[in-house]
Amino acid sequence: MRIIALLLLLTACATLSQDKTVCAEYRETRCLTKTICSMDQSRGCQVCRCEAASVDGPDGRPTVPVGDQR
Repeated sequence: MRIIALLLLLTACATLSQDKTVCAEYRETRCLTKTICSMDQSRGCQVCRCEAASVDGPDGRPTVPVGDQR
């Protein structure tokens, strides 16, 4: 059962390798969470990072972020 879950997680990772608007060094970024990209005007391409896997909720405990996934 764990192997199936691991395989699903690995296949669910979004990759940016085909996106030519992303700067070359960020194209191999793989995230289990949402990928956040912003335009770098000086370079003319997008720089990307992975959203944090958890954030602090109103009670101070970590929670999984809710939002649209890529």
